[in-house]
Amino acid sequence: MKRLERYKVLCYRFGRYINISPQGDVAKSLYRADIEMAPGMFISLVFVTTVVATVTMLVLSTILFRNSPNPLIYIAGLTLLTFGLVLSAFPFALYNRSSEKKMDIERELPYALGYMSVLASAGSSPLDIIRRIAIEDYGHISKEFGKVIYRVDILGEDAITAMNDLIQNTPSEMFRGVCIDIANIMHVGGGLMSYLEGKSKDLMTMRRQVQKEFVDSLSIYGEIYLGGIVMSIIIAILGIVVGGALGIDFGIFPPRDLFNITTYGMLPFINILFLTILWMKYSGSPT
Repeated sequence: MKRLERYKVLCYRFGRYINISPQGDVAKSLYRADIEMAPGMFISLVFVTTVVATVTMLVLSTILFRNSPNPLIYIAGLTLLTFGLVLSAFPFALYNRSSEKKMDIERELPYALGYMSVLASAGSSPLDIIRRIAIEDYGHISKEFGKVIYRVDILGEDAITAMNDLIQNTPSEMFRGVCIDIANIMHVGGGLMSYLEGKSKDLMTMRRQVQKEFVDSLSIYGEIYLGGIVMSIIIAILGIVVGGALGIDFGIFPPRDLFNITTYGMLPFINILFLTILWMKYSGSPT
């Protein structure tokens, strides 16, 4: 842990100069993902880590493949792959953190609204309902409403201004719409209980429909993966093996290297790509 903190301090020596100019988009993304880090720190952490990892891979690949038939291909390929993976890993992790928060909010939202409607039927005001949800266990919904209570009780803002800040920074469009409606009700008054009851039922119905569509589409993707991707790779590997046995020329790669590239390079890459497509496809689903 101390080494990690020292590494962050080293990165911040570069990041403090980045903080001189405003980095609004990065700051908003960090705030949405609940990451307590300055934009300059994050940007410098990305680039310093990328440079360190790329140089390390360059040295290691040079040592390991210097005596191979095509050393430049392996060295350049591994170095560029490391550069791309590490450089994209930080924005991907930031997006993943924000997406997980969004999914947690939308998964808990129907139940939170149902509980809020019970509180509204007992005569609680909108701010008291938000205050109660903030201390309950509704995941990131409680944390988001906790930010509203912090701005009201500690910073002295009015409830509508605090809700507007939440509306601008929450990663969930569904939760943003609910917060807009609650802020409007707080402004004009009345109708909170009926709104929460209706919205909770609508979201629960939508959730069941999304779950059904998820199961149906996932079976289709499974058939595509087994029937298309896996079979194509197996046929390609068999073709390389048979072609090598018959002495067929495959160009710049001998059959053994082409077999290794296909088996240990293309196959894992295609699997990772397929899983990434599935994750991007269903990351917004509240299932």
